[in-house]
Amino acid sequence: MKTSSIKVAQKIVLFIVLFSSGIIFSQNENDAVRLAVPGIISNARALGMGNSYLTRSGDYSAMVFNPAGLALSQNSQLTGSFYHRFYENTSNFFGNESYYKNSTTEFSQLGYLYKAPTTRGSLVYGFGYQTDKDFTSSLSFNGFNPNNNSMIQDLTAKNDDVPYLLGLSYPVTDVDNRYLKDTTHIKGGLGQSGTIFEEGAINRYSFGAGIEVGKDVYLGGSINYLSGDYTNDREYYEDDWDGVYTQPTDINDPNTQNFKTFYLNDVISWDMHAWEFRFGFIINWLDFIRIGGSTKLPTTFSIKENYYLKANSEFGNNYFIDITPSESNVEYKIKTPLEFSLGASIDLYLLNINAQATFIDYSQMEFSGDIESYMIKENNRIIKNNFNATLNLNLGAELKIPFTEIRLRTGVMYYPSPYKDDPQNFDKVFLNAGAGIVAGESLKFDVAYSYGFWDAYNDNYGVGQSRVFQSISSHTILVTTTIMF
Repeated sequence: MKTSSIKVAQKIVLFIVLFSSGIIFSQNENDAVRLAVPGIISNARALGMGNSYLTRSGDYSAMVFNPAGLALSQNSQLTGSFYHRFYENTSNFFGNESYYKNSTTEFSQLGYLYKAPTTRGSLVYGFGYQTDKDFTSSLSFNGFNPNNNSMIQDLTAKNDDVPYLLGLSYPVTDVDNRYLKDTTHIKGGLGQSGTIFEEGAINRYSFGAGIEVGKDVYLGGSINYLSGDYTNDREYYEDDWDGVYTQPTDINDPNTQNFKTFYLNDVISWDMHAWEFRFGFIINWLDFIRIGGSTKLPTTFSIKENYYLKANSEFGNNYFIDITPSESNVEYKIKTPLEFSLGASIDLYLLNINAQATFIDYSQMEFSGDIESYMIKENNRIIKNNFNATLNLNLGAELKIPFTEIRLRTGVMYYPSPYKDDPQNFDKVFLNAGAGIVAGESLKFDVAYSYGFWDAYNDNYGVGQSRVFQSISSHTILVTTTIMF
């Protein structure tokens, strides 16, 4: 690779200094949404009924849905689960479609319930591990953006140093040779392509108890330590497909003529933890109706973020400029909002029907911590202006096949988009089915399948300038084994 060694060395030193001070990347409101939107992984019985489990439970998953449901258990239990998730994304970028996929298979639950001896009522303790949020996703796009914009222009307008270091922009000075800003000859009309992989999960380590405080009245609470990781790995290209930019893009470097490609790879990695508290109640009414409610208090995640970046540019005559890969670290906090759920279930001998609704006000999300104060204020202002409250809906049913120990289940989940003014097709819908069998008096097997679908979009930079429209579907298979004793 050919480079102008003195100039590039100076640029690399400048890059390291500027990058370490956090100019290149900033956190945004989408980071808060990632943590605030509920996951769907639970156990197979719950998922098969569309996670409409607020008043049903009686197993380890009560830790998440409603801790009062622990007291519904008729015995001590040991539960284990694993899941497979397959994510598909069909994108449309300036009329060109692309398809991408990602998948994961993980052990997701190990929980123990101890039913304490009592002279009346019920007292059940529980502790264990569960994965309830999976970040697996993917995106691919490739098309020609004919408009007068590009990431090169967007970064240059922000006086970001990446284009300058790659010979794609140059400084403008006044008559006294004082620096004013950076500018670029590139005026859009570029091919744009890229991929994004997201991976990671949030795991919870829980302790809780449920107690029957009076006949058919149950209360419960759980303490949950949340720990997890998240990775967003993006590769992005801009190419001069039509050979428009023949003049040097850096007026001080004649080698930057015949611009061909701008490439950027940035990777965001999180290590996070939080404490979460849940409380709930269940009331049996008329022997065949249950009503219940639960609350998750606002939860504050402490996040350690690592940001990695490398980039290069290519010009005619095999002339390349590379940025030496660099990393920066920052710590901050994101508070997710209170959740409040109400639900009811009806037992009709062989059939039980369950419904619940969960209120979440996403405008209550909040940034704090060690990032720049202006960035915290801006993110929190955007959250207040762009997000609203939603009502998540869950509906499910379970049918016991007569003269067998087989249960068939079905359910639906509806999660409205938290963004104001999003169209209805951006709401998440999950269609679920499942089955279970009781083998003897001490063993249960359950399996569930969930198919989710929704639309979304991703802006590569700016707002609406390089927008990738997405049609997303997810497939989740969850298997649970429970030993009763």
